[in-house]
Amino acid sequence: FFFEIWTMSFPNADKAKNEAVFEGVKDIPRISELDWKNTKKFEEVSSQSRLHPLIEANDVIMICGAYFGDEGKGKTVDDVCRNPKIGMVVRVNSGENAGHTVFHEGKKFVFNLAPSGLLKGKVNLIGPECVIDPISFMEKELQQLIDAGIPYKENLFIGNAHIVTPYHKLLDFIQSAANSSTLKGMSPIHSSKVTKRGIRLDHIFNDKEICKKRLEKDMESYTAALKLRNLSEAELLKQCEAMNADGNIRMPLHVLNFVKAADKVQYMMDMYEQRVVKNPAFPNRRDVTYAIRDTLSKGQKVLLEGPQSYWLSNASEKFWESSTSADTSAHGLLATSRFNPQKYKTLVINIHKTPASSRVGIGASPSSYIAQDYFSRQSIQTLNDLPAGACTDFDAIQKAFVSSIQPNGVVKPTVYKDGTGEYGIGVAMAISSALHHGECGATTKKPRIVGFFDCVAHFEVNEAQGPYLSISALDRGDDYDKVGITIAYVYYSTQGLVAESNGRVYKNCDIIKAGDPLPTEQILTNCHPIVMLFDGWRDSPIYNKKRQPGTPLPKGCQDVIGAIEHFTGAEVISIGNGPNADNFIYLKKVGGTQEAEEVAANFPNADKAKN
Repeated sequence: FFFEIWTMSFPNADKAKNEAVFEGVKDIPRISELDWKNTKKFEEVSSQSRLHPLIEANDVIMICGAYFGDEGKGKTVDDVCRNPKIGMVVRVNSGENAGHTVFHEGKKFVFNLAPSGLLKGKVNLIGPECVIDPISFMEKELQQLIDAGIPYKENLFIGNAHIVTPYHKLLDFIQSAANSSTLKGMSPIHSSKVTKRGIRLDHIFNDKEICKKRLEKDMESYTAALKLRNLSEAELLKQCEAMNADGNIRMPLHVLNFVKAADKVQYMMDMYEQRVVKNPAFPNRRDVTYAIRDTLSKGQKVLLEGPQSYWLSNASEKFWESSTSADTSAHGLLATSRFNPQKYKTLVINIHKTPASSRVGIGASPSSYIAQDYFSRQSIQTLNDLPAGACTDFDAIQKAFVSSIQPNGVVKPTVYKDGTGEYGIGVAMAISSALHHGECGATTKKPRIVGFFDCVAHFEVNEAQGPYLSISALDRGDDYDKVGITIAYVYYSTQGLVAESNGRVYKNCDIIKAGDPLPTEQILTNCHPIVMLFDGWRDSPIYNKKRQPGTPLPKGCQDVIGAIEHFTGAEVISIGNGPNADNFIYLKKVGGTQEAEEVAANFPNADKAKN
């Protein structure tokens, strides 16, 4: 098992291409934004004084991912649920490809469709625009609650959701490129949904003949896919079993049994009858959109728990080719919840994560340390697949990585060596960060590709979904000498390609700053980060077990927060400093002369004394 030694921090690059990119951008002028100095100051306040007034002022609260998913949304959902006026928590779209990790009374729970409010005793609903594999839902999610002795029958209700069948998951496997899917059947089920060929929960509870006919018709796509690829079911079964061989069950047993079944439609009919319709443990059903409107009409507040994120939304033009199959932006949540937006006020809290902002799947990611397909090209499916002992000295690697960042903010392709071999510095940082921070998908267990907080991308999120931002896991800065954020991109194609997006032409060494129109993925593939560095705070850790509440935030931490606010327009209301729901530091800005001070500090032509 060998790594490609020289694949590194610029997307889709081998050693030669990587060096060519650096040669092309190493002499770009230093942009003035890199000379910005923070004058903002933040102090800790209680959630009662910072979070709860926002909740009180609104009727519908949406917790939304601000990057590419896995931002730590479940923790904020859990914290918002503490407000006594939250009467209902709802998942209104997408499916089990989402993953929320929540800690409750010392136990870890991973939910995919079940709202995190289940652990707070709130009423929880799964809406009709969600897609659900009811068998996996019972086995993976609700079994956790059953094992922990947590009741759910009186506070969890499911709407008329679309059914993810075994053939949808198999189609996902057959049709998807490596690392492009969670294999949860999302693209095939949404195809069945928009063509109106699939089945919903109501179908399996009602006329069986109608349900059978719909399954027969919808399953034609599965049969056709096998024929098109000249793939026998015996070979398909063999491939599925091989995927499960490492103990990470990617294809569940009921899907494997479907492949073996002679009469597949009858197999599904019997399975749903016994394990859903006649199963006393299956949650009760309810008209979810009616329940949302009814709850709001009674003066209670509704919390919408967003799956995935803004940039993974199928409505995201800029990353559409690598998006999920539902609109998982705040606008998608609003549309699928079906309440009157002119009657009820809405609040969006965007969730981001840094250091080590992450993304899974394929696609462009200018702020990542390495290309999105790096791990999949090495056949690395989980963190356990990484070579033993490779890139384990996180401290040495982060120091070397920081030293590779040039005065103009671009990353120089240096080399890191350890006992297992030589690695491009981006590869070493990516491997070490995934190991050090435990960065793998809650659903897939794939190691996530991590990188810098991306101010260029977040500017658009801020404009589209509002300013309120919670930054989870900022306590990771305790382990860094320097914390970097991306404040701009530089476009560079080693082939000299001139590209166009929405009428704007991009040529080599063009700079894209926060606030500029964000180009589409074809251009972003050739974009590379311009990184601004701030001091870490090793000597003043903010991790909850090392910090006393009320202790002033270290300067480096305040500088990072201030920079993110400055370059994106966001208003940071909280930062995470531990895994539990109460591991938050809520913030308010202090001092009344910050605007004038910032002008004096950051605009060289300003008369400081006069200001």
